[in-house]
Amino acid sequence: MGVKMSSDGFNRIAIAGVGLIGGSVGLAIKKSGFHGKIIGLGRRLSSLKKAIDVGAIDSATMDYAEALENADLLLIGAPVDTIAYIAKEAVKFAKKRCIITDVGSAKAQLVAEIEEFIPSDVYFVGAHPMAGSHNSGVEAANGDLFRGSICIITPTESTNSDALKLISDLWRIMGARVEIMSPKDHDFLISAASHLPHVVASALTQVVGNIRNERGKAIDFAGRGFKDTTRIAAADPKIWKGILMQNADMISPLLEKMEMELTEVRKALNDRDEQKIIEKLEQAKQIKES
Repeated sequence: MGVKMSSDGFNRIAIAGVGLIGGSVGLAIKKSGFHGKIIGLGRRLSSLKKAIDVGAIDSATMDYAEALENADLLLIGAPVDTIAYIAKEAVKFAKKRCIITDVGSAKAQLVAEIEEFIPSDVYFVGAHPMAGSHNSGVEAANGDLFRGSICIITPTESTNSDALKLISDLWRIMGARVEIMSPKDHDFLISAASHLPHVVASALTQVVGNIRNERGKAIDFAGRGFKDTTRIAAADPKIWKGILMQNADMISPLLEKMEMELTEVRKALNDRDEQKIIEKLEQAKQIKES
């Protein structure tokens, strides 16, 4: 493929969107021993300055041409519903054989959209690191965020094999275990493993948050179990709006399954069916413990 590499990785990396994930990528790459240059690309100089201050990037710009000049790699760490736009702008300035990758949590729609306009001499590899935090912003970035986590790489028939290997190796260097699957398989599995839990946590928070009587609000008496169950509901709504909308076709049927499960539990309670309640709780306990 001919991508110019140094002995310890890409020579010049641009990160578009240096927030929690993009910032953590910059810190993790540097921690791995990378001696090249990392350029941050963003819309606000104040945010980019914070990224420089925490050491996630070496320099910053709001100009695509400056960020992409001689860049071997562009990693897009922006919200999923903005990734395609950023990629479309970036290819205007990307050099030949530059690799573009992302960290989006929904893949099928995104990958298909990018592959429609990506030029043949620039390579795109979709990726989704399964790591994060309910905190946001580069101030929460952590060079060990991906260590021990899974990163799903989502190639298609159009994906350049050398670019696929380089991106897979990059995530392994950052400490992640790489899984390779199609964008559609990713969206199906992650809709259940990540997207549905977020919707449920959000709904549970809203229900409990609106329950009160003359003695007070129910949420004021919530213990650690409630806090653990609903922690992810504190994540950035704008980011999750994009994720849910892009993977709506996979999430919607799962919500129907969730409704059916809750209906069965409600019926068992109304019928005072102790055996059914035990069965439901035991099934969940066995799955959790396995």
